[in-house]
Amino acid sequence: MEFNGWIIFAYKIPSEPSSIRVRVWRNLKSIGVHYIQQSVCICPNTKELLKRLKKLELLIIENGGEITLLEIEKLSTKSEETILAEFNQERKLEYQEFIEESKKFFNEIENETKKANFSFREIEENEVELRRLKNWLIKIKKRDFFNCQLQKQAITRIEECERTFDEFTEKVYRSEGIAEEN
Repeated sequence: MEFNGWIIFAYKIPSEPSSIRVRVWRNLKSIGVHYIQQSVCICPNTKELLKRLKKLELLIIENGGEITLLEIEKLSTKSEETILAEFNQERKLEYQEFIEESKKFFNEIENETKKANFSFREIEENEVELRRLKNWLIKIKKRDFFNCQLQKQAITRIEECERTFDEFTEKVYRSEGIAEEN
């Protein structure tokens, strides 16, 4: 990913209503910022992130808060190494959780296969879960600015989920007499 330095985003929000603080925090976490201390976060300087932070700036100001947005070309080498490691650690935890959750998907299909529960209802249920996993991975990858080491494993895992789902779907079709055996 190409980025031009860093953005430091510091903010103050009135304590009430707390819903605004929560909304700001959730938005910042979904963007993928890294908190360097309370109400002070950092992220790579990209057009997309800057645009999203500017929108958040308006929300904060409209609700009586204050923000400081700093665009910085370079951090010290040691600070940048630390920040990069912390970004990647955060993504690593997300990818690990994703991989763990995908195991439940495989287990569900394996259990339904063992029970020979080949029904359209099972296709629909598993399709919903597969879509949820795909969307989750897309969100993690958007926040993975520095290509965490687990990204490839997570991508491989979702591809395995898709293949497993396709195989299960084919078994349902065969059991329903819709597809011919090869």
